[in-house]
Amino acid sequence: MKIISLILLLLCVSVSTRASEQDEISIERQNYTCGVEKLQGIKFNYCYRNHEATNNNDIVYFFHGLNGSEDTWFTQCLGTLMIQKWWQFRGYKPRIVGVSFGPSWLLVNNKRFPILPFFAKGIIPFLEKKMGGLNGGRRHIVGQSMGGFNGAQIALQYPTMFSRVALLCPAITTVGPYSSDQEINNYIYRTHASPRLVRKMMNISRSVFLNQKDWENHDPLRLLKKFNGSKKPKFHVSVGLWDGYGFQEGAAEFSDLAHSRNFFSSWVPVPGPHCNFNRRATANFIMGE
Repeated sequence: MKIISLILLLLCVSVSTRASEQDEISIERQNYTCGVEKLQGIKFNYCYRNHEATNNNDIVYFFHGLNGSEDTWFTQCLGTLMIQKWWQFRGYKPRIVGVSFGPSWLLVNNKRFPILPFFAKGIIPFLEKKMGGLNGGRRHIVGQSMGGFNGAQIALQYPTMFSRVALLCPAITTVGPYSSDQEINNYIYRTHASPRLVRKMMNISRSVFLNQKDWENHDPLRLLKKFNGSKKPKFHVSVGLWDGYGFQEGAAEFSDLAHSRNFFSSWVPVPGPHCNFNRRATANFIMGE
């Protein structure tokens, strides 16, 4: 009887917690304007924080992870929304923008998906016009998992546009979609990644990148190695040390390589699986602390 009572109590707590989270999401949703737009024949969804919920001109572009959406930022109560809560506690209320082309997409520029220049030269001006312009504010990026790849991609290829870039459990790897079976098996053994998740990662990548050369043109590690711009965004990298995709290896190499190329890069690994990260350190980094 005691066991049954305990189970019922835990179920009640679980249901109560979910209800509380849904209430919080509903309240937060009122602070955002969301919509669907089609520019140059390309459709995308977006959500941006309303002016009355902000107190400065900084703009944080958020790139969601696999199976996320344009509203992931404020629906992820135990994740990115905690960053926003810490900012609010510290009196920092930037404009926040989430953009999505669907549950799975990569910010690349090839014949199959010419999205990257469209995002930089089309979507950003479009959304910032809706928000009243940059007006002296700074552009930042928070990218999570798949979105971490996207954040690194646009920050390295359009470095003058962004100030601070937080890469959370970023999908940055030391193998690519056209690596040999042996290289992939070595990666799985070395990182203790899940073979199932690595296969999933490879399938997604092969559906995007046309060939090995195309992958090399977008590999964040290669982009860092050949970077020669005078203006360099600052990077913050935080990842769970037991990431099922093995992203901790590529994330560490990215941070080390950024240091060697004279970028500012903070490396904040934490215990846990994909996609764990340090919320407070990320919030402080974007704030400039």
